[in-house]
Amino acid sequence: MNETINNTAVVQDGKKLSMKFGFLGLGMGGTSIAATCADVRTSIKNNNHPYTALLINSNEIDLTKVQPKNGSTKKIKIGNGKGAGRDISIGENLYKEKAAEISNEVKTQFQDVDYVWLVAGLGGGTGTGAVIQAIGTLLDSGFAGKFGMILTLPRLKEGKTVLDNALQRLQKIGSVMDNLGPILLVDNEKLFNEFSELKPNSSVAEYLEFSNKYVAEALHELNTVTASYLPTGEYHFDSSEFEKLLKTPGLLHFARFTEKATAIDASQQLSYAQKLKDLINEGVLSDGHDLKNAKRLAVSILTDSPTAKRLFTFEFTKTMEDLISEVSPTALEKPIATYQSNDTKGNNVSFYAVFAGLDLPKDRITEMVQEHKKLKDLENVEKEKVDLFAGFKTETPDTTPSAKSFDELFGDSKQNEEVEKTADLKSKLFD
Repeated sequence: MNETINNTAVVQDGKKLSMKFGFLGLGMGGTSIAATCADVRTSIKNNNHPYTALLINSNEIDLTKVQPKNGSTKKIKIGNGKGAGRDISIGENLYKEKAAEISNEVKTQFQDVDYVWLVAGLGGGTGTGAVIQAIGTLLDSGFAGKFGMILTLPRLKEGKTVLDNALQRLQKIGSVMDNLGPILLVDNEKLFNEFSELKPNSSVAEYLEFSNKYVAEALHELNTVTASYLPTGEYHFDSSEFEKLLKTPGLLHFARFTEKATAIDASQQLSYAQKLKDLINEGVLSDGHDLKNAKRLAVSILTDSPTAKRLFTFEFTKTMEDLISEVSPTALEKPIATYQSNDTKGNNVSFYAVFAGLDLPKDRITEMVQEHKKLKDLENVEKEKVDLFAGFKTETPDTTPSAKSFDELFGDSKQNEEVEKTADLKSKLFD
């Protein structure tokens, strides 16, 4: 592992990366995302994978289902392979049992990376249960200040247990996140709804593949745009500034979108400003953040050379500065960098905005808490036993003859009385 994050960008087939990432995936959701992130290629021709991953799960079937294309990715099974059954205490204990082995693998697997992303799906047993212990592993392995987290939020319809697990861990991590690296939330409620609108006839498997790639591509593009393009103005959101963002505690909010240059032409008095503001608030992986409290931010705008010469005017820059100052007025740093690139085609303009140091999204967490309470209340109502026959009294007399023993019917009553007296005496003596 490098002692400091390397500020010299890594060249990958003509593209540059600000950092070499490693991904530590936990549980079914975490291993799927981590593997997809590590499968990113900078060259299809050369099959070049700049990242690596270590995948940990207690469910052998789920771990087998993840088939990495990156040959450097490794897997570790914890427990007997049967899973944690959505029980976070089991997931945590299974991780503890192999903590020493995992620590050694982390040091080996990530010895050449600059930054590690701890990836876990919140809601299940293994990933949710093991995430706190995995934070300890990274801290003890020399990655203090050099790791962040990618955590997925469950959908509301996934049930009370899932919501309970997720909220437990969010509460615990949230209480100490000022002492940790950044947290990138992936909101499955948001992504699922957006995907269902775009492709309503798709399968759940297709959605999972889409969401995993969405996370991987978003993170990789951010890692690339900070190192690969020529700035047209005085500002440059470079690799060292990217490093500052990734050392800022709190949540990360990432927005990216592409517009036709004609829709944002400076000659149209920049009427697109409100639309850009809405797209920034909407974000890519999660929303509902209060961007006014961002500690740091950066905006990168990329287009081809002819469009850059026409679009990136003084008026354009001023409008963008006003917009960003309105969104996050107190941010310590907020560079707006414009770039030209031969890769951008069709007169498109691509925007990348990153906000760091945010609080947990209030509305989204409140929604999860309220849904959990509603499900708990419903569960308690169902548990109440109701006597459906309360108040009913039969009016039909019972004429069924009582069953009597042979002695009662034909025996000697005096003899029976003596037997009862003897039994009563023995009881008083020996009981």
